[in-house]
Amino acid sequence: MSQREILTNGSAFKRTDGRWCGVVWYKDEHGERKRKSFSGTTKAEVNKKMKKYIVEFNEDKNDSVESLKTLEDSLQNWLQVFKFPAVERTTYDRAESIAKNQIYPRLGKKVVGDITAADIKKLLNYWMTADYAYTTVKKVYVLLNEYFRYLYQQDIITKNPMANVEMLKKANFMSAQGKENLPPTESITVFSEEEIEKFKAEAFSVFGNGKRKYQQAAAYTIIIRTVLAPCRPWQI
Repeated sequence: MSQREILTNGSAFKRTDGRWCGVVWYKDEHGERKRKSFSGTTKAEVNKKMKKYIVEFNEDKNDSVESLKTLEDSLQNWLQVFKFPAVERTTYDRAESIAKNQIYPRLGKKVVGDITAADIKKLLNYWMTADYAYTTVKKVYVLLNEYFRYLYQQDIITKNPMANVEMLKKANFMSAQGKENLPPTESITVFSEEEIEKFKAEAFSVFGNGKRKYQQAAAYTIIIRTVLAPCRPWQI
């Protein structure tokens, strides 16, 4: 596929009816020679229209060229031109490191305009199955999301591949790695038979006058037998 380009700067001429016209010749993406016509009441008006068209044509051409770059070339340029001036140096260094270590090795040589949602999902799944940390894979997702959103907003690409890609929930991510984030287990202290007998003796003890020290001795014994005793039938 050829690159579009302007072939002439445009020429204005006056028609027999007194109106002015202009023509700009260009080559389309298929290499075919075509023209764009303009008209107006004055030569200055037609020249202004042709000049505007040429400027917009070249801007669109630059955008289309960007979409034909490899992801590595385009993303690295975006990082240096747009990301670097907008963030702290440490933030930029982390973003560049993610790009060079997790993105370029597997997706860097692919043409930007050809990248699909399936390509992004495959990249994220690869680093997940490679046992990388959730935070690392999420940084890959965030960086690509920001980059492709910029391209789409600038009309450099007609469809944002990240629009159909969601970051896997952390619980599902950990489960896929066999590292379910289960709640910690609680340990329960169980009294031995000897400790229970000591407890019962104290619970039913009496003062020198024969009066019980504890009014709820039986209730205490039931509690220790049902809650803190070994798992077997209990006796008071």
